[in-house]
Amino acid sequence: MKTLRTLLLLVSVSPVLYAQQAATVPSRQPRCRPCPRRIVKTVPATVSTPQPAPDFYVGEAKVDVVKDQTVVRLAMAQHGSVLIEVPANDGPRYIIPGDPEMATVDQKALERNKQAIIVRPGTLFVPLARNAKVRTPAATVTAQMRSGLVVTFLFYPVEDLAQNVHRCVLSYNRDEVVARRRAAGLPVNLDVERREETTAQSGAPTTISVENASEGDKKTPPSSPLPLPSESPKPTRSNDEPKIVRPASQSDDTDRKKESETLAYIRDALQQAIKQPEQFKEWTRPSHGLKLSQVSVPVVGHSYSLAIVAIKNTTNDSLKFTSTGPDLVIEMVNDQGSPVNIESFKYVHLEASDSTRVIRPQGTTYYAVAYSPPTLGSHQQIRLSIAHSSAADQPASIILNKSGN
Repeated sequence: MKTLRTLLLLVSVSPVLYAQQAATVPSRQPRCRPCPRRIVKTVPATVSTPQPAPDFYVGEAKVDVVKDQTVVRLAMAQHGSVLIEVPANDGPRYIIPGDPEMATVDQKALERNKQAIIVRPGTLFVPLARNAKVRTPAATVTAQMRSGLVVTFLFYPVEDLAQNVHRCVLSYNRDEVVARRRAAGLPVNLDVERREETTAQSGAPTTISVENASEGDKKTPPSSPLPLPSESPKPTRSNDEPKIVRPASQSDDTDRKKESETLAYIRDALQQAIKQPEQFKEWTRPSHGLKLSQVSVPVVGHSYSLAIVAIKNTTNDSLKFTSTGPDLVIEMVNDQGSPVNIESFKYVHLEASDSTRVIRPQGTTYYAVAYSPPTLGSHQQIRLSIAHSSAADQPASIILNKSGN
């Protein structure tokens, strides 16, 4: 009976307990959509980046000229001027100005100082707008030095007068310029050449010819030609001291006789070398179709040295030598044998086996080179070089004061 009552009580209490448990369960809240995030753009801190350097000189410029034709870019302001200085042993021979409304060359200053060129801006030489992205040159002046070096100056207009190149110094070795131009078959030493052999542009109205009468340009005028060798000069008398006319001295005849004997000896040595080609045993490596060999010829009773140089064409085409070769230079080398300095060197006499300067395919031509032997240091040597017109900038060369190549 007690058990039955307990069962009935449990049955009646169970729904109530279940309802209480259901009431205690928390109800789920409806999930809302995520709120959009607010994106804040942060501005990075400005970093000052250096502006690229201009492609022209500003302020003071020093230019090391390493090529025979150089372009120099300089800044010039409207109210400024540029002074261009050249080495003391060289100077401008011809100056080709551009548009005078853009830039002018001070001729009066050039007459007073042959070692400097002064360029001034023209009326239309104005800088570009500030927002211009590209700077271009507005004026040009080309100068050819007495050594033959050609330099072209490009002037860029700038607003700031402090950027104006007030002074530009050209630095180069004149002897090296002369040696390179001779190897390329170009004229050199324009200050000592004859007037009719310099260049055709000397008479052009747009070319400024800079001549220095004190440097050898003073010549006998055409109206007073020199007397012929068969004519005896007319005696000139002074009121105070009369002069006695003497016949030609015997020393002149002796010099002429010695010179003719020298030429005869050189030509005979050249002909003997041509008849004995087997004596040329050591040859240089081929350079653009040319290889060289040389033998020294003993000279007794004369103050010059004589070398016979054989030049062989290793190609199947005819080659023509440049008009200025062969060229002699004194070369200074370092301990590794690399040249560090070159000086031009003149020969006493040059005799060629073929006056046409053309060497046939697989053929050989000969040169007799007479030169006064200089005093050489332990690191100095005499080098002869010659080039043909198809490779004028790459001559073949051989050392004369040493045996072999």
